[in-house]
Amino acid sequence: MALSSISLKELQLIIKQTVEAMPDTYWITAEVNELHESAAGHCFLELVQKNADNDRIEAKVSANIWANVYRMLKAYFSSETGMDFGEGMKVLVHVAVQYHELYGLRLNILDIDAAYTAGEVALTRKKTIEQLYADGIFDMNRELELPLLPQSIAVISSERAAGYGDFMQQLHHNGYGYTFRTTLFQAAMQGKEAEPDIVSALEQIYERASEFDVVAILRGGGSQSDLSCFDSYALASNVAQFPLPVITGIGHDRDVSVVDMVAHTMLKTPTAAAEFLVEKMAEQEAQVEELWEALSDSWSSTLTGCEHHLQQLSFALTSHAQLRVQQEEQRVTKYLPQRLAQAAAQTIVRSRLMVDRLSSELKLVDPAGILQRGYSITLKNGARLKSVNDVTAGDSIETILHDGKIASKMVG
Repeated sequence: MALSSISLKELQLIIKQTVEAMPDTYWITAEVNELHESAAGHCFLELVQKNADNDRIEAKVSANIWANVYRMLKAYFSSETGMDFGEGMKVLVHVAVQYHELYGLRLNILDIDAAYTAGEVALTRKKTIEQLYADGIFDMNRELELPLLPQSIAVISSERAAGYGDFMQQLHHNGYGYTFRTTLFQAAMQGKEAEPDIVSALEQIYERASEFDVVAILRGGGSQSDLSCFDSYALASNVAQFPLPVITGIGHDRDVSVVDMVAHTMLKTPTAAAEFLVEKMAEQEAQVEELWEALSDSWSSTLTGCEHHLQQLSFALTSHAQLRVQQEEQRVTKYLPQRLAQAAAQTIVRSRLMVDRLSSELKLVDPAGILQRGYSITLKNGARLKSVNDVTAGDSIETILHDGKIASKMVG
């Protein structure tokens, strides 16, 4: 007995008739998994539904938006959400179900609810922030101490990004002449690959953490959807827990990303990030100059006091020692018998040697001795100069050396 059968095309037509018998349109929720725009202006998509627990795709269907509709929907969606319509978004779309015997089941998108997507983005962002707080890691990176001289910088960016070029120009051609060491860790900064790429770059930097002072994550701006990766939990948690201070210069003004929130320092643009690092160096240089000036003043004052006291001490000790020697000579001559004269004479010799040694030691700290060892004293109008700020162009100054004086005039 022969089995009854139908052709493939006949089956396809049955399915098509069944689909066409369905209600005209539906509102459905889905996630945009893939999106391509054709040269003719049509948009072809793959919509999916994922398992909430493990992110596994549970359903998938092809869809399209014809050019005349796509032009309007794309502009509307961007103006309402501040985001470009793109991959990774959760959407609420109005669709007509279609079936073709060659191309299979497809959904023709007729409309989109922009408020739904904006709400989903905000909800995902809120959940990410709450989870970071619940994990106790939200403030970890911001609590790290920034190095006093952040000169060695690990940069995460795309080498071709304009923002990276701006950062390098501003940093390496700063007006102070400071030297910085930068190492680029390449990463995609938008789209599907951005999140895993940036996390991978952070892992590479972690392996070489001892080589760097800070990490700079740079991007030259973009649409809200382009920047969505910076609101992801995976990336934000890596930044929050990173052992080096992280500086962000992502370049967007509308919103602060979650990565910005957990980073040590958030700057608006890559250029601002470079300026921040340069100013940190300038602050430390100013502090060092202030400290050096204070030490110089203290040293000069101390030296002046020491010179005075040493002169007094030298005179007092020398006079006292000479008097004692004279007294000893008189006492020996007058009171000691002849047989002790030789022993007394030896005592006198030792006393004179002691005086000579004391005089030699005093010469080492005597101002004239200091000049003999190569130091000099500079005077203006007879007063010792303590700082270059005490002279101006055209002032006459006098430098005292061990073997004479030099008169000179200050130039600008």
